[in-house]
Amino acid sequence: MDFFVHEDNLEAKIRSNYKNRGGDFKSFKKQFYIPYKKKHLNIKDITQEAVFDKVELLEKYFQQADIFNQGNWISFQSKFRPTILEEFCAYLFKDLPQVRSLGLTFFKKGVYAGLDIDKDGKVRIRTKDIDFCIGKVVEAEFANRSYEIKIPIVGVECKTYIDNTMFSEAQFTAQKLKGGSPRIKVFVIAERNEIDINQLPSQSPVDQIYVLRGRRSSPIEPQVVWEFFSEVKDAIRKVSMERVIKLPGKLLVF
Repeated sequence: MDFFVHEDNLEAKIRSNYKNRGGDFKSFKKQFYIPYKKKHLNIKDITQEAVFDKVELLEKYFQQADIFNQGNWISFQSKFRPTILEEFCAYLFKDLPQVRSLGLTFFKKGVYAGLDIDKDGKVRIRTKDIDFCIGKVVEAEFANRSYEIKIPIVGVECKTYIDNTMFSEAQFTAQKLKGGSPRIKVFVIAERNEIDINQLPSQSPVDQIYVLRGRRSSPIEPQVVWEFFSEVKDAIRKVSMERVIKLPGKLLVF
């Protein structure tokens, strides 16, 4: 399960002695990350109050990360800050009852995106990576070969900020994943927005973009996180619901 991705990022920097400051990362992990992680794991409820408590933990941890990274000496490419948000998604959804009852898990690499036939007539599984995904891992057999397939239900791209280029990439990812799993819901959560409103399309394979702050100095808005949580919870809940057509009435129900 891809759960503690931010912790993995910290550990990688400690092992590689990132910019000769591996010791600083080790101290940061012990002083700030470990207590942050323990507090999240101790929250078991999925109420609005519990979600707001998780947002408060996230905001305080972001503040400590900003102090640690004063001068922006940690490169953006190293994924230090983005993995905070990715791991937060795992804390946010870990206690949804369907995660356990349906045998769901969290992953980000090699998500199922359909099938191809190559030039030799062999079946090839298409996959796509995404920052955070809730789904189910199954074993399947094609052409006498066994494969582990990660079927997605909800996919999330986690961004420090969202601009036109990043949104185009997110739409490409959503389109690919929906080619293999048409019912998947794909969301973007970003700390800040840098997309002009006139550049937002009227239709998109991305189901929604949630922007968590107005400016970098502004606090995360808990209500936005609650709305994101509620939409993901509803998408997962629908998977476990029996689909019944009630007539007379609507025939196409999405």
